[in-house]
Amino acid sequence: MTASSVVSAGNRTDKVRQMGLFSRKPETAAVNVGPAGPFVFRIDDVFTITGKGRMFTGTVESGRVDAGTPASLVIGDRVLTAQIGRLEVRGRRKPVALNAGESGAIGLDGVVTDDLPLTVYGGQMIVDTAALKGALIRSRLESDFTPPTRGD
Repeated sequence: MTASSVVSAGNRTDKVRQMGLFSRKPETAAVNVGPAGPFVFRIDDVFTITGKGRMFTGTVESGRVDAGTPASLVIGDRVLTAQIGRLEVRGRRKPVALNAGESGAIGLDGVVTDDLPLTVYGGQMIVDTAALKGALIRSRLESDFTPPTRGD
């Protein structure tokens, strides 16, 4: 190997790095939000992953959402109580939280198909993804619970 071939190989490597190939994207800085700050996640789409369940994709508009957090799914004037079951983020293995500005997917425990808006497709009832677009997953509020009625 000659000295000129080493130099040209080094120049090619530098050019490849300048083009952005073989480089990692820097992690976005986490937004530090106090524990009292509410989170709001705007839904863009919903889909089902075999073995993992229903996932709602979208963006955290404010606050921070952690796995295991009590939450509410707000669809129009309906509020369904749930719990954050799992989080998915492209390029991160097993994320424990989503911060304001981050996009990802949230799996909700406690929400069943019959609770969601449905539509007819091919003679079957399926989840109406268009009706869910723009819905919110947010911090659970005290007002999200219906007080139990007394049976006297």
